Amino acid sequence: MGNSINILMLGWELPPHHSGGLGRACEGMTKGLSKREVAVSFVLPKVFKNATYSWMDVHDASGYIAGGFNGGAKEEQECLEFVIRHQCALMRGYFAPMHSGEVLCKLCFKGSNIAEFSHVDLYAKGVMEIARRRSFHAVHGHDWMTYPAAILAKKVAAKAGRNTPFIAHVHATEIDRHDGSHIYRIEKEGMEAADRIVAVSNYTKSIIAKYYGIDPNKISVVHNGIEPRTIEKYPQHPLKRRHKVVLFIGRVTYQKGPDYYVRLAKKVTDQYDNVKFLMVGSGDMQASMIELAARENLTGKLLFSSWIGDDMIDATYQMADVFVMPSVSEPFGIVPLEAIQNGTPVVVSRNSGVIEVVRHCIAVDFWDIDKMAEAIVILLKHEGHARNMVRKAQDEIEKLTWDVAAEKLCTVYGDAIEETSYA
Repeated sequence: MGNSINILMLGWELPPHHSGGLGRACEGMTKGLSKREVAVSFVLPKVFKNATYSWMDVHDASGYIAGGFNGGAKEEQECLEFVIRHQCALMRGYFAPMHSGEVLCKLCFKGSNIAEFSHVDLYAKGVMEIARRRSFHAVHGHDWMTYPAAILAKKVAAKAGRNTPFIAHVHATEIDRHDGSHIYRIEKEGMEAADRIVAVSNYTKSIIAKYYGIDPNKISVVHNGIEPRTIEKYPQHPLKRRHKVVLFIGRVTYQKGPDYYVRLAKKVTDQYDNVKFLMVGSGDMQASMIELAARENLTGKLLFSSWIGDDMIDATYQMADVFVMPSVSEPFGIVPLEAIQNGTPVVVSRNSGVIEVVRHCIAVDFWDIDKMAEAIVILLKHEGHARNMVRKAQDEIEKLTWDVAAEKLCTVYGDAIEETSYA
């Protein structure tokens, strides 16, 4: 952009403490921006001592709120364990917490009124205090959990005499998740208040325009990327010696289509005994999926595991002969890119943004179990075809980097800053 700019970036998670792709996207994006004279001040709900981010400043919103987290070593460890189990409301952005000791511990919320969406309100208060102490050229908020905070930060800047644009980054919507009307209202208010909107795909842009009534000219598409890296090859897993393996990794929620995956497992394993299906992840549908698998006589054929750590993710992808993403609605989909990096062919839902940038995959309607099962069987039976498809897909994602995404974001920043300076 010519001159260094300061961005106040609001996000709900960063590795190593993240529950999905949003954290990895924010990490890759900010690394790309750091190479382009963009100074990022990233505000998390919580920051832990075992996490460092050398390429940007990271701030802890919970440290700026009344009655915020001031625990000692014991409390810090207890809090961290709560986070790792994904039970913490301040680390589960898409989760709308209710008044329950299981999801709202008292370490951060002491002295505060605990109610639905209190995690979003507390985060906004922390961001507002940070915004009062810092100067920034634009505020960039990721998904609905940060939009109220971004609106407040923009107002703080205005009171200080700075006309600062708000860029709303949309990684997913309530239309994708089907969770609740209250979150939809927060999303719509945020999108209307934003000076510019960044969508992760043309698929998401069309949803924003159709269901939120936003002018398409206000929306820029910046596809997610993936970090080029050398993949460590792991020894063959014992399961692979006797079986073909099909893999699902993701939140076990309605949006990700886990029930369709169970039906796929039934369809394929009824025909082929030597195929194992794996479902890796956790979510509100996990228990019901285990029950459904038992009713479908899939015991021993469909194996379940809770969320795995980043240190095991590559080994898990390499276990699989086919990766499947049967999402009902997927704004983009980073996990197929990770599978491709690890040499695993992918079958994905047509309702996903990733098919806009990766042509060498098999895209099927999520509800068409017969066609999806057929696609899986073809890849399992014809290894040469599968390897060829992966090689071509790997060539495609070599060009799909976070550096490219960051360059497009810089253009959005520049346009937004210029437009608001004349407003």
